[in-house]
Amino acid sequence: MEFGDLLINNLFKEIRKMHKRTFYAAKINVHENIFSLDLNEIINVHIPRVIIESKPIKINSWNWSFTDVSKIPNNNETIIIGNVTKSKFKNQKVKIGDKTVQRTTDYELAHTAFFVYDPQSEILAHESTGSISAQEFRELFTKLLSSDTMVGDVVINPIPVPQHIRSQLLTIDNITHVGFYLIHPNPGKEEFNSYQDIINDAGLKELIIQMENKDGFKVLSDKTSDEKPEFINSIENGISLVESGYGTIDVKGYNEVVVKGKRKDRIEKSKKKFSSRKSVRHIILHEIDNLSLVSKLCSFIKLSKNKVNSGD
Repeated sequence: MEFGDLLINNLFKEIRKMHKRTFYAAKINVHENIFSLDLNEIINVHIPRVIIESKPIKINSWNWSFTDVSKIPNNNETIIIGNVTKSKFKNQKVKIGDKTVQRTTDYELAHTAFFVYDPQSEILAHESTGSISAQEFRELFTKLLSSDTMVGDVVINPIPVPQHIRSQLLTIDNITHVGFYLIHPNPGKEEFNSYQDIINDAGLKELIIQMENKDGFKVLSDKTSDEKPEFINSIENGISLVESGYGTIDVKGYNEVVVKGKRKDRIEKSKKKFSSRKSVRHIILHEIDNLSLVSKLCSFIKLSKNKVNSGD
């Protein structure tokens, strides 16, 4: 390769690094609404309306709002794109003549994080930046939506990496704690029956399951083989709900390891733990133009909906 070509190639690599952007998958769930029982209206009408028309909310010194929002067609459906924005007036040093003075900016200085929302799947692909973390984004998106009485309470849960929960469970020989923190899927959703199976039609809005035994307990089914591990129904149903964005799971346990001693070997417990909160499905993109970025994020949403691992 010629020196000039190498220089150009390295320059493009640096440009791509500068535009590296990380996006996470999350599920928006209508949790409770005292003004409307029409879930389709809330999902298809009111949530899009709030994203497009909502007023800013102030938290500490920052104003939070949806900005740069638009509806765009995508495969005979409509998606919503825009930014969650934090902004405020700030003092900056400016030069006037031969003096420098502190002046408040004429406009609010803003930090933004981009998102694509698909109302049909209720899945949100959202950016994480140095100014707006993934967790902060989800918290503020929740507050902006829930501030509208026609939307009511919403819960936004991150969507975990496909199959990662199962693979992590299989690395722990003795599981001593499994904690599911689940919300109620709306009737009509395919996950509704899984939730009902767990709580035996108790009709709860939230379900916290704490499975504990200090000596470990069984999570695998009797049908399990080396080729195809199967979990007991309550574990499998819970995992399925978490993978669909209806909650989280925390796991603790230990593996027994042999430690060589001078006189005698001994067995020690090597503690292990896992949380789905730390295994959120994400994608890293280097797109500069919005059209290509939105296209790839729509594909990311589709894969997340179908629980397919894209290999990214």
